[in-house]
Amino acid sequence: MAETLKSIVGSFYLNVDNAEFYMNGDIPALKVKDPDGSVREYDRVILVRNFPFQYEREYITVLDAKTKEIGVIKSIKDFGEETETILARELERRYYMPKISRILKMKEKMGFTNWTVDTDFGEITFSVKDTYKNIVKLHGGRCIITDVDGNRYEIPALSGLDKASYKRIELII
Repeated sequence: MAETLKSIVGSFYLNVDNAEFYMNGDIPALKVKDPDGSVREYDRVILVRNFPFQYEREYITVLDAKTKEIGVIKSIKDFGEETETILARELERRYYMPKISRILKMKEKMGFTNWTVDTDFGEITFSVKDTYKNIVKLHGGRCIITDVDGNRYEIPALSGLDKASYKRIELII
């Protein structure tokens, strides 16, 4: 059977009528009911935000263990409370991003900036290479900082930083 363009690039939307998420131990799993009535089961699924900085719980792509797309969730709120909790927990685990409340120290050394910060997970120290390229300023005064290991840290509002913290970062933003 010849594939149509829609079947190649079209997204299959997952919703409460055709998808059942559940936990397989500590891993989210999924049963999908296809339009033809057949059921596919995935013992492990991966959730990926299509717009990670703008929509935390909307437009989520669901992948199988081999990272092949299964479908897209328009909003996890469209599912019941239990499923929403499963999906939200998995997204929070995958997109672990401590929120910085204070910048305690910033020290430049050999092309790296070493940061010591207070976050919602406690005091953290990390290094950033090429600081100007690894700090993204977003709408509403948000900032995302990516360290040398690819971890991300968020400053929810630059205006919410104390004077000393703002002074440390103002030259590089």
